[in-house]
Amino acid sequence: MPARADLDPTEISELLPWVILVDVLPGDFRYRLIGTEVCRISHADYTGQLFSALPGKGPGSVVWSNCEEVVRRKAPFSRSPPYVGPVAHFRDCENLLMPLSADGEAVNMIFQVVSFERRAPQGPFS
Repeated sequence: MPARADLDPTEISELLPWVILVDVLPGDFRYRLIGTEVCRISHADYTGQLFSALPGKGPGSVVWSNCEEVVRRKAPFSRSPPYVGPVAHFRDCENLLMPLSADGEAVNMIFQVVSFERRAPQGPFS
C-alpha cells in the first residue's frame, strides 16, 4: 500500500477540491482534510472531527461502513450512495476510497475522492 508521503499534492492539484483524507483511529475515524468543493457542497467543514461525534456518520452509517471496508480489505473500494445533502440538483455521489499505510501493512489513513452527479433537468423550463 502507498503511504501518505507517496502523494504529491502538486501532481493532483485539480483533484484537491474533491479530496478527503481520513485518519484511521482505534475504534473511530477522523476527518484530516476535506477539499474546498466538498465543504462547499456539503455546507460544512468537518476537518478535525471524529465520525462518531457527527450525526449520521457514526457506526453503522454508510460513511463509516465504507471506511471499515477499506480497512478490512486493505484495498481500494468504491461505492455510489445516494446523495444526502443540502444541494437539490445533486442526485448521487461516487466515492473512491483508497488505503494508505505508514508501515505497508496496516491502513492508517484513507485517501478519498468524491464526485457528485447532477440531476437531469426537470420539466420544459429547467
